[in-house]
Amino acid sequence: MADNKEGKKERMTREERSEKQRERLERKMELAQRDDMGIVSRKTLDSSDFIRLFGTTDFMLSLVRGNMGRKGKIEVARAAQFLAEAERIKEELNLLNAEMCRELGREYKPPHGFENPLGEEKPSDA
Repeated sequence: MADNKEGKKERMTREERSEKQRERLERKMELAQRDDMGIVSRKTLDSSDFIRLFGTTDFMLSLVRGNMGRKGKIEVARAAQFLAEAERIKEELNLLNAEMCRELGREYKPPHGFENPLGEEKPSDA
């Protein structure tokens, strides 16, 4: 959208919209190839909320870790509280997932680095 002399915005042409969409897609593809990026498939409306919250949490935790103990920033004790709370929330989500799987009669396969908090054994193939 371009501004005209009175400061009003003009509508984009179909070609301009297509070009903007193409540029956004190219940027997304560039970002998806980075080592520090992940791609999340959205299956429910809640997923968008979780993705936004996780993105903000990731950013804030990186700031907390980078600034803890520095003069005028964040005290180590307070930073440790934030980090512990983030860890507790991850464990709580892991438990929620395990409970939902159990209720639905499905096997819970926790993500790498986590264990099934319900301690359910996998059925043996013997």
